[in-house]
Amino acid sequence: MSTNTPAPVIVVTEEKKRRKGLVWVAGGTALLLGGSTFALWSANADFGGGTVTAGDLNLVAIEDTTFWDVSDDRADATAVVTGTDGSQPGHPIEDPGTWRIVPGDKVAAAFSAEATLEGDNLVGQLTLGGFGENSLVNEQMSWTYEVYLGEELLAPEAALPTDGETPLMYLAAPRAGQDAGLPDADGTTVLQMEETTQEISVVVYGAFDAETPDREAVSVTDSLADLTLALTQVRDTGAQFAGGTPAPSEPTAPVDED
Repeated sequence: MSTNTPAPVIVVTEEKKRRKGLVWVAGGTALLLGGSTFALWSANADFGGGTVTAGDLNLVAIEDTTFWDVSDDRADATAVVTGTDGSQPGHPIEDPGTWRIVPGDKVAAAFSAEATLEGDNLVGQLTLGGFGENSLVNEQMSWTYEVYLGEELLAPEAALPTDGETPLMYLAAPRAGQDAGLPDADGTTVLQMEETTQEISVVVYGAFDAETPDREAVSVTDSLADLTLALTQVRDTGAQFAGGTPAPSEPTAPVDED
């Protein structure tokens, strides 16, 4: 039996140190790389551009309503009714409040204004309103109207309804200076202005029936005041718009089936 004591075993352990410096450097390197800028391909081209300018629609009265005696048999009816082409001569009525109409007479009231239409797709409806607010009680009177543009007759004399706002005609802005496209005017329903701003005149006629019997309608007063000439943009009339008169199409050549 051995009495020797076993030699002690000494275990030496070494603590692994974290290489914080190395990790920090690596992390720093990653951050540095993430914030770097690489030169990749690119290209650009410059364009001049332009401006977009709104058009204009306006109606401005030139002067107040003028009244005329345009009876066919009045010898001194030689002046030109305001805004007309001279085909309807008349004698000016200075004060319609003191003038008395009789059977066989015909009176004219002229309204003149400057109409402005500027826009590639601009069509305006011209209307005359205010008759509904007037007292037109003389049943022996008949009412008609004409429309002149730049002293040129556009709408010949026609019956004028007097129970409300009356559509007179449609006008299209001139094409000069506008871009290509379908014309707004179709030559029938819509007429085209030659200039951006032109004088437009509406002449309203009242004719007293020469066949009025006995003393019918004596001392009856018709009121013809506070009438309104209006120009309003529309987008449902004209060759350019759906529902309008289409522009004529080009003829197509026949197809040879042989």
